[in-house]
Amino acid sequence: MKKFMIVILSIFISNSFAQTKDADKILDDVKKKFEAIHDYEVDVNIKLDFEFVKMPDSKAKIYFKQPDKVKIDSKGFAMLPKQSINFSPAQLLKGDYTALYVRSESLDGNNTDVIKIIPNSDSADVILTTLWVDQSQKVIRKIETTGKRAGTAKVELGYDNKNLGLPSQIKFTLNSDLAETKKEVPQQQQNNRDEHRQWNNRSNFSGNVIVTYSNYKINKGIPDSFFEEKK
Repeated sequence: MKKFMIVILSIFISNSFAQTKDADKILDDVKKKFEAIHDYEVDVNIKLDFEFVKMPDSKAKIYFKQPDKVKIDSKGFAMLPKQSINFSPAQLLKGDYTALYVRSESLDGNNTDVIKIIPNSDSADVILTTLWVDQSQKVIRKIETTGKRAGTAKVELGYDNKNLGLPSQIKFTLNSDLAETKKEVPQQQQNNRDEHRQWNNRSNFSGNVIVTYSNYKINKGIPDSFFEEKK
């Protein structure tokens, strides 16, 4: 069934939009640019913009080393998992998938190539991912995903030219079924009866999370031992 859907979508896209660009090459260029960043550390500020989740901004420091070493220092509560606030094209584009070039599109004054990614495995949580890739800068400027259980999510990425393609801000727009996200409510919110009652009366969960990055230190040579857990 999955392969049938891929074939049908591929035919539709090919007939509707003349497929003149190689989607896999575009994505490979994005991954190669990110691979040139061997390690970095950065300060982050996490702002939650949800109608009924009232929390102060969270601050943290992220350390990263290729290919997948991550360490996060934070005294406050961070709602997002480390895979989200530590954006990595390599992690986003891992696994077995089919990439289809759709069209070129202007996005906030930037020329982008729109690419759809379809997982080849029926067990994948994500059904479809759409990327807006700035091929001249070799960065991803927007992501839209549709999941089996968690609804839809949109990610918009901003960049400063001085950061070698690392984002200066990421805005997550979430819109998902409450039953899947209720378990993510912070414990301090659960303890507040009034807010907990409001939470239970909601049929869906939507809002924004804005992550701002500052004070990047790139390719300074972070040792592997730094990421080892202390006993």
